[in-house]
Amino acid sequence: MSVTLTDLPRIVRQLTPHISTADTLPSLCGIYLEADGTHLYAAATDRYTFALTRRETAETEPWTALVTRPDLTALRALFPTRRRPADLTLTHHRGCTRTPDGMLTIGDGTRSLSLSANAALARSFPKWRPLFATALAAEPHQDTEALYNADFLARWAKAADRHQPLTTWSAGPGKPLLIAAGPDFLGLHMPVRASDHKPDAPARQRQDRAALRTVWADTLAPAPTRRLKAA
Repeated sequence: MSVTLTDLPRIVRQLTPHISTADTLPSLCGIYLEADGTHLYAAATDRYTFALTRRETAETEPWTALVTRPDLTALRALFPTRRRPADLTLTHHRGCTRTPDGMLTIGDGTRSLSLSANAALARSFPKWRPLFATALAAEPHQDTEALYNADFLARWAKAADRHQPLTTWSAGPGKPLLIAAGPDFLGLHMPVRASDHKPDAPARQRQDRAALRTVWADTLAPAPTRRLKAA
């Protein structure tokens, strides 16, 4: 059950910013992999942002795995992102008595890395299909302000190639921001909850569009046209 990828380091780079750092949520502390027979999916989330990408593959039996942070460090060391794209073979080995969680082998023909597939953790990864299906089905609609954490927005810098734009939609201020980078990368970005920001919250936390128009009116007003006087 092998899959050949030319850009596995890029997939890792796209998803790493979204991996949870909470030790209490071990199933979120890595990159989730899932093969369904036609695609290999890779995903990561810390519940605030959720990144998903896919690659077409030859037919293979379905399997799932979770590559933890320490294993990703080993993977980056062996196959650094600065190297030119190269075919990497990702092979999933089902669990047995000696390795009940299954194994993953990643190699380029000369070097190889063996990792646990962490099957138990993979089974606890969030069900991503209904989340993304709901977000894609929702019609874009936003007629009031939405609040987003700036640090979390920076995570999407790794999603796209250089000069590739991100496309975004939102079904409303309380709904996740849907992000696309090309046809094979999707993201969800949860807004800051409005309940966390009271109507009388300081302006530095919650901005009102009408109030901003007022305070910026003088600055943004058209400059007066100077007319020359007749001699």
